[in-house]
Amino acid sequence: MNPIEYHYPVIGRKGTGGVFDRLPIETLEKDHPYQFALFILAFAAIQQRPDALQVMEEPAGTFVEIASIHGRPFIEWAGDRNKDTSTDYSATDKKDTNPVPARFGGICHGAVVFPTWHRPYVMLIEQSIGNIADQLAHDIEAKNPDECGVWVKAAKELRFPYWDWAEKDVSENGLPPVLYEDKVEIMAAGGQKQIVDNPLSFFSFVDGIPSDFGDETLRTGQVAYFSKWHRTYRYTVSTANPEGSNVDQLQKAFKAGAKDLRSKVAQLFVVNDNEDSALAWDEFSNHTMQSKREMDSFNSGSLEGVHDAVHTLAGGTGHMSAPDYAAFDPLFFLHHSNVDRLLALWEWCYTEYWMENGYEIKGQSYPWTQQLGTYAQVYNAQLLPDGPLQPFRTEQGDYWTSSQARFLHADAYPKYYSYPELAGVQVNRAAMSSDERALARKKIAAYYGFDPQTTAQQVAAPAWTQLPVPDNDHPAVPADHAVIPEYRTFAVHVKLLEHAFNGSYSFQLYHKGNDNSASQLIGTVAVFARPDHSPCKACTLRREAGTVIHGVIPIPPALIESIMKSNADGETVATFDQTLAHIKGELVGKIVDATGSELARAEGGLEAPQVPGDQTTSRNVTPLEISLVSTAVAEHGEDKDRPVYICDWQHHDGIFNGGWQATHPAAA
Repeated sequence: MNPIEYHYPVIGRKGTGGVFDRLPIETLEKDHPYQFALFILAFAAIQQRPDALQVMEEPAGTFVEIASIHGRPFIEWAGDRNKDTSTDYSATDKKDTNPVPARFGGICHGAVVFPTWHRPYVMLIEQSIGNIADQLAHDIEAKNPDECGVWVKAAKELRFPYWDWAEKDVSENGLPPVLYEDKVEIMAAGGQKQIVDNPLSFFSFVDGIPSDFGDETLRTGQVAYFSKWHRTYRYTVSTANPEGSNVDQLQKAFKAGAKDLRSKVAQLFVVNDNEDSALAWDEFSNHTMQSKREMDSFNSGSLEGVHDAVHTLAGGTGHMSAPDYAAFDPLFFLHHSNVDRLLALWEWCYTEYWMENGYEIKGQSYPWTQQLGTYAQVYNAQLLPDGPLQPFRTEQGDYWTSSQARFLHADAYPKYYSYPELAGVQVNRAAMSSDERALARKKIAAYYGFDPQTTAQQVAAPAWTQLPVPDNDHPAVPADHAVIPEYRTFAVHVKLLEHAFNGSYSFQLYHKGNDNSASQLIGTVAVFARPDHSPCKACTLRREAGTVIHGVIPIPPALIESIMKSNADGETVATFDQTLAHIKGELVGKIVDATGSELARAEGGLEAPQVPGDQTTSRNVTPLEISLVSTAVAEHGEDKDRPVYICDWQHHDGIFNGGWQATHPAAA
């Protein structure tokens, strides 16, 4: 490794006098006017907007440099300079041979370090904005002695906010206005209010568009003009000079997908507490899952999978849907602040689950390997808890590690931020007992909509009585638990080829509706992928290997009940096989590109017509698996406040056995 010429240590908000919460952006705006004003002014400053206050910050702390780390431009970050400013490739260094790596190729996703790598990344922008806020606060108080102590205190307490896209009201309201309106009102000195340009709505490339930005043509023919757009967009027309983002389409997308996001988050907290530590981390941390189990035994989805869905919902044709450009949209960092929050909550509840040095299956050890992606793109090196999270360095000059980024367990982790209490969880305080963690798991799952004990009392369709559940003495049921009778929870398990459509795309699951109801979106599994022409060598390997993205779509119990009722036949109660057939028969699948344009579709159920051979999708794009799964649920026999236990995941075979019809030439 070449000697370090310069590094910008990522220390977060060290030295600000305590631990303060990262707040929801809505709360920051409404209840903390001085913090919010400093946040907006500082964000505008690091974006180097022409109308922003000119406050000095090191080049490494500017928005364009921070955003560049995630993808393009593929150059060295100013905060981690080596002697060679374009690459640290060395012909005598074994890590750089066979093949020659693209050293600064951005972050690849789908690895066990996905959550931990993004943690210092969010700390970095929090640090930069905080540094600017400190300067602004001192300047304001120097000019306004009557407000001495107000602004400086606010600056010290300021932490980077988050937007909880899984909150209940998102299905009604979509994004809060502060995330998309071009103007925002803030507090000014002397208690006055002023209207300023909103740095959260978009980012302008004031110093020019980076030279390696390239236009991307989606499979449907629409073009994202990244080489020509002088600002970021969320859903916009396919032209080199759009007027702005399509906010109506953006809002429509989030309102339609909000309930699925809630369900996905809830499922993260229903993992049983006796699973293998490393395997549990693998399935939680990323959408690719390196473990070689034949079947995903949790069917609880992954943090990265939920993250992917938000990217595609927010982007459309625009920047958030493209991994190489996503970080230039200011929404990226509020999104990832929430991802970090969910990680912190999960760590608190599942304190023993961790990546370890790999995993073991049937006595054979398997390491996590870097082939499936990190910033450095060093091939086939082992991913270890104490391995480097490049390019983020500590004060000592070493790279951050996943162990240091572990919220509760690492003494080296600078705990200068927390999150507001949720369901009794304050993440910067360790749990007093395993019982406290268990109670929190149940409360968090219920907060986001998973409460099978209550749901089981509400369902009434006669077909529920035919749903098989294991006996209480079954080996899968803990001795102190009892199975909830006549109840199962259903989901759809999805496996998609990562590089099927030359970039990001999604599988959408619909209930086809009936005479009394319109078709409705149930949920989505998104693929957040780079285009086929990407110079990323790790992506090339993944494409050649046919990397698979795993995802789960929970089916709301109310919809299951509706399907059962609509298929009831007088006094006859359907068998379980008939119930499964009814459920599958009312499902429709769609493959859509980043804009939501349909590429292929499929009808569910045994009676769905077989798609003619000349109309079917190519094997290179056809989903590998879309199957119905279900599980019984057990509750603690004496303590109903303990989390439920997931008993017996069962796969009920594929849903779309009639095949996939290519509805666009790109899928044929």
